[in-house]
Amino acid sequence: MLSHTEFTSYESRSLSSGEDVFVFDLAALVPGTCCQIDHDFAVYLRTFANAKPCYLLTSVSYNELMARLPTSVRKAFRGVFASSGAELWSSDEAVERVEHTFSDDLYEYLVKVVQNSAYPAKDAPLIENGPATLRVCLAGTKASIGQLSTYLTWETEHRELPLIVNELKSKFPDHDVHQDSDTSLLVAPVTMSTSRIHRHITSEHSNARVISCMSRRSANGFAEPFCNALSESDLVTEVGGPSDLSQLMSYEMRRRVTNGLLAAE
Repeated sequence: MLSHTEFTSYESRSLSSGEDVFVFDLAALVPGTCCQIDHDFAVYLRTFANAKPCYLLTSVSYNELMARLPTSVRKAFRGVFASSGAELWSSDEAVERVEHTFSDDLYEYLVKVVQNSAYPAKDAPLIENGPATLRVCLAGTKASIGQLSTYLTWETEHRELPLIVNELKSKFPDHDVHQDSDTSLLVAPVTMSTSRIHRHITSEHSNARVISCMSRRSANGFAEPFCNALSESDLVTEVGGPSDLSQLMSYEMRRRVTNGLLAAE
C-alpha cells in the first residue's frame, strides 16, 4: 500500500494541464504468477482505460496475457506491449513484431544451466522462446500453480536464480538478463531495450506526459530502460499491487472531473 508520503509526492507531481498517458505493468495489475485479475478491479481498470489513454507493458507473451486479463480489459488499452516490447498488440491483433535470432552459444549455455540446476522436479519445457526474448523457468514454462508454488518454496531456500542471472550477465554482456518473476528469468538482446516503447508512445502522443505505474521488480528489471528514457516531466510510480493502483486511479479520476468543472466555469 502506498504510504501517505508516497501518495502526497505523487499528487504534488501529477498536476498537469496537458494530456497524461498511463503505462501499466502487468505485474502491478496481477501480482501473482499465473493468477487472473480481480473481477472488481478489472471493471474499474477498464473504466479508467476508457477515459484516459493507457498502455500495458509486460515481459510475458500475449498468449499468457490473454489467460490473465479478460478481453474487455485488453481492448480498453490503446496498445499492449508484450514480450518485453517485442510485440505491440491492439484489439487482440498484433500490429508490430520484432524478431531476433539468438546465438547457438546462448542456447547451449542455457541448456547447461537447466541441466546443472539442483532443482529435483524440473518439468519440460523449461525454456520459452519469444520473438526477441528467452524465458527460463526451472519448474517448467507450462507449470501449474501447484508446481510453481513447490518450486518457489525450493527457490526461496536455495536462491539459485540470482546466481544464474549473474552468471548470464557476465557471460553474455550484450544481453539484458533479469529475474522477471519469483520463478523465472528473462533474457533479451540489449538492442531490444524497452526504451523503444517510450519512443513509440511519444510519437503517438506528442507533448504528452507519461505516467508509468510499475511493480518494483519490473521498474528495476526489464522495464528499467523504459523508465530511464522518460523525461523529467514524466512520472514513474512504483506500486505494490491493485490497491495502490486503485488509489492512484481514483485520484486521477477525481482530478479529471475537477479540471472539467473548472474549464466549464
